Amino acid sequence: MADFIISDALVFISVAEEGSFATAAKKLFISPSVISKRISRLENQLRVQLIQRTTRSMILTESGALFYEHCKRIKSEINDAADKVLQQHQIPSGLLRINVPMGFGQVHLIPAINEFLCLYPEIKIELILGSQYANLIYKGLDLAIFINDLPNTSLLKSRKIAFRHSGVFGSPDYFERFGMPEIPEDLMKHNCLIYQSEPGNSLGIGQKHEWRFYKDNKKLIIPVSGNLRINSNQGLVKAAIAGVGLVKLSNFMVTEEIKTGKLLSILNHYCEQDINIHAAYPSQRYLPYKVRVFIDFLLDRFNSESYWMSG
Repeated sequence: MADFIISDALVFISVAEEGSFATAAKKLFISPSVISKRISRLENQLRVQLIQRTTRSMILTESGALFYEHCKRIKSEINDAADKVLQQHQIPSGLLRINVPMGFGQVHLIPAINEFLCLYPEIKIELILGSQYANLIYKGLDLAIFINDLPNTSLLKSRKIAFRHSGVFGSPDYFERFGMPEIPEDLMKHNCLIYQSEPGNSLGIGQKHEWRFYKDNKKLIIPVSGNLRINSNQGLVKAAIAGVGLVKLSNFMVTEEIKTGKLLSILNHYCEQDINIHAAYPSQRYLPYKVRVFIDFLLDRFNSESYWMSG
């Protein structure tokens, strides 16, 4: 009986999705009369009516709608299982279009892609650095990396590939000359290098800027100022290495500089600890193999603390 229920349930799914016996019959390459007999047999086995039939239309009963929802999930799992088995014997290939923020892309994703392409030479990658696109489908993108600001939309699914925090960074030379701040308020006495995305006025270089910290779970706003503002995180990092001043950045921006000792991290207990890095992709029933392989590669690379901390 169980075998009949499974095969008949698959026929029932087609009828429910197509909305008619005739259309389902064409899809399954069998006659409408066979469809009708299979549905009747299924209803007899379950002892409930699944479909309300009329001469011109059909609708699912309450039991039919409930049965369809469960059957649909089972069918999806069967398809996923078959897809995974098939993928074990496939070579990932095709064009992979990726969008990523400029800083993370330059520092981390480009080196990762270089390694990935060596492992999967049949895949081609188009990398778009900079502006983030919430509507990946409209832009024809397969994948996007989001830092914290993950779009709130049902059109996307995502996986968290790393969890980082922010920090204040300076060179050993700078701290030797000017001392090391011990609390956020000490920063008001230091030369702080500012990220500025838009041009300011001609008198803006000496104006106060605010850095956010946390103390006893309460937000702490510290006014800071300095003699250099740049619309490039990498520019700020280079200035900090040169000993010009201090920078406040996500620590993934200075991974290598921390490893090599070019920069030191301070005030860690006062900085944000919740910077999530997500790989987002269009919501669809079957995730393309090339996308799945790339996400698994990113997880293996970035979800390991040894990547961020080892020298």
